[in-house]
Amino acid sequence: MDLHLIVRTSLLLALAALVTRMLHKAAPATRHLVWHSAIIVVIVAPLLMPIAPTIEVPRVLAVPLGANGWGPTVPASVPASVASAPLTSGTSGTLGTNPLGTLGTLSTLGTVAVGVWFLLCWCLSGLSVHRGSRPAPASWIAEARGVAGRLGLREPFDVRATFKDGSPHVAGLFRSVVMMPPSACDWTSEERQAAFAHELTHIRRRDRRTQAVAQLACAIYWFNPLVWHAAAGLARERERACDDEVLRVGVKPSAYAALLLDLARRPAAWAPATALSMARRSAIEGRLVMILGDAARAPRRSTRWLIGAGGALCATAVLGAQPAATAVPARSPAAAPAPIIRPQAVMQLDAVPAAGLTEILVQALGDTDRQVREQAALGLALTPGDAVIDPLLAALRDRDSQVREKAAIGLAFRRDPRIVDPLLQAITDEDGQVREKAAIALGASGDARAVEALKKATTDRDPQVREKAIAGLVLLGLRR
Repeated sequence: MDLHLIVRTSLLLALAALVTRMLHKAAPATRHLVWHSAIIVVIVAPLLMPIAPTIEVPRVLAVPLGANGWGPTVPASVPASVASAPLTSGTSGTLGTNPLGTLGTLSTLGTVAVGVWFLLCWCLSGLSVHRGSRPAPASWIAEARGVAGRLGLREPFDVRATFKDGSPHVAGLFRSVVMMPPSACDWTSEERQAAFAHELTHIRRRDRRTQAVAQLACAIYWFNPLVWHAAAGLARERERACDDEVLRVGVKPSAYAALLLDLARRPAAWAPATALSMARRSAIEGRLVMILGDAARAPRRSTRWLIGAGGALCATAVLGAQPAATAVPARSPAAAPAPIIRPQAVMQLDAVPAAGLTEILVQALGDTDRQVREQAALGLALTPGDAVIDPLLAALRDRDSQVREKAAIGLAFRRDPRIVDPLLQAITDEDGQVREKAAIALGASGDARAVEALKKATTDRDPQVREKAIAGLVLLGLRR
């Protein structure tokens, strides 16, 4: 595979990761669109590169261009003794092998192996419908059709009951089938409708097709970890987008979170890798935090158009970028070869300031302006690591309630004994939003000392605080 193609596609995926990080407050369906668009462009990049308009970009200083526009210059004349010498491997005198050809063969073999694996998983998904399930009860089918009507689903689907207990999922080869576990007979009608809403949303969004596209990209670029990261991001936002749809049809967040938690705690039954499972343990905790902490978010049409236009512009720029041609001054054969990178062009690492971003945000917490302190607390909340715990605890005592709220949000992502006592005080804060976030943070802490405080918060005068207290107790059970 062409090295230039690998570099350009990797850059596109890195840009997609940056955009999704910037859109952390947007709807999951919007971030899903970013990942899906990037994966499609990566797949068709070999076809787009020859037709992409050429965009000249400044080249790195003191790096002369080669004959193909990249890399250092190669002398035009080669000594006759070197030109006539045969390619040898060691001292045996035999013709040496081309390492690029070997790598190309390995790349092809890897693509075939990964592609066959995914194809086998799709065949097993179709086989599991006929060999591992039975027709669902008529009441389940009626409930599923009612939910499909509310979702506006027009695509045909089937509902079947699996022989073994597990998580609801969508399977099948050519036709989508909602597979429900036998334990769903003991669920309430609201719980079954929530499960149907999640799985039928997968069908309405055509998530099986987007998954197949992502698997095709993983097969082609199996050696590139950025492609697998993009596929994982696509799957993560896909599940969160379906969670949002479940909440929009009227399911209570606490009841839906309890159902997901119960499914995740059960022994995992075998399911094909291509099945769209409702509750995978690897991602359940982040989904519960999103469900219990945020309201359902609908993607905006204007945002989708903006992402589409921006994605097309970035793809054109990356795939069509070429270094600007410059004349290479002639030099005498006796002159010493110029260095590829001159000393003055080397980055001076010692010039980087000693204070990092965390120190700057900590200093901003002492600003006299309320909005500056609020943004600093939010920045620390999104900063990974334990070094920001003490600054966040200090912000939790700020005189402004918005700053205290952002600090409580940041502490919800930490698990440290130091945060429990300050959060126990924050759950009695005069501001309701601070009490809400403190309840979620206490639930995520996994500390047994939070139980009594959360129980007391279930009688809070604010209904939002009472709901978050129940959610915190659910999260506390998951953490422990």
